[in-house]
Amino acid sequence: MSEYDRADFEGVYKGRSLIESAEIKAVPWEIGAPQPIVCEILDGLTRRLRLLDVGCGLGRNAQAAAARGHDVVAIDTSATAIENCRSNDPSAQIAFHVADACDTGLAPGFDVIVDSATYHAIPAPKRAAYLSEMRRLATSVTVFHIVTFAPSVHGMPKPLAIELSEIASFAEQAGWRVSSVTRVEYKGNRAAIEDFCKKKGLDIHLDDEGRSRLPAWHVTLQTTI
Repeated sequence: MSEYDRADFEGVYKGRSLIESAEIKAVPWEIGAPQPIVCEILDGLTRRLRLLDVGCGLGRNAQAAAARGHDVVAIDTSATAIENCRSNDPSAQIAFHVADACDTGLAPGFDVIVDSATYHAIPAPKRAAYLSEMRRLATSVTVFHIVTFAPSVHGMPKPLAIELSEIASFAEQAGWRVSSVTRVEYKGNRAAIEDFCKKKGLDIHLDDEGRSRLPAWHVTLQTTI
């Protein structure tokens, strides 16, 4: 397993380094707001839906979905992150759970599944199981949105940057079909990855707000019959 497969997702919420080879002691995906690409996805939904947010972090995307009227369940492996989510949602409008994305224990029946930078964080040997678990949670008309790092000279290094062929292969094995693919940007906390970028020799661009602009895929999957 690579050091990325051994990433300490619980630890980074407690000030420990996310990986072994560089200091990442702040949460790199926490930008204090929902992901812009996720907001675009949510704005494209035309009715109230049962939505699963996989790898919810501190709940920004889940909150954005709930604010748009959706029935939201959000999961993360980090108990600390989920504790923070619940503290920031005193109305208990969102169902937050500590859960393994490869074996959630949830009941099926989600209309929409949103994966915002979770796919590439799942250990490579478990990704097929992850897509199979998401298929179990789906209905015959579920749409599954995956936003994950794409190979680019201005992006994350492999194996964090995922080849599209890998996603398509695992998806088909799990009973999904690829319905669309677009290149998008994932916004990140640039300060959190300063040491990482220096040690890995990365040339990552910034937006006008100083957030990292990380090239990503937006892959839309639908169930096969």
